[in-house]
Amino acid sequence: MTKRFDEEIRVERDTGMPCAFEWRGKRYDVVDVIGKWRIEGRWWSDGRDREYWRVEARGGAVWDLYFDRGKDRWHMERLWD
Repeated sequence: MTKRFDEEIRVERDTGMPCAFEWRGKRYDVVDVIGKWRIEGRWWSDGRDREYWRVEARGGAVWDLYFDRGKDRWHMERLWD
């Protein structure tokens, strides 16, 4: 089960990968990058260009983060239970 938020966050990177992020005033350290994928192209009418990262934070929670390449912003999209 997941919870969808799609809220803007601040992300720290190390060698190009997220190593920590801040959401709602709390810092989360990334302990594992589970996956990475990119959504782009004109098949969406709004022309989205996003780089997604599924990460595990310290404590075991799994999060889907994405970097909106067009707006140069990070978002936390989903928290997996």
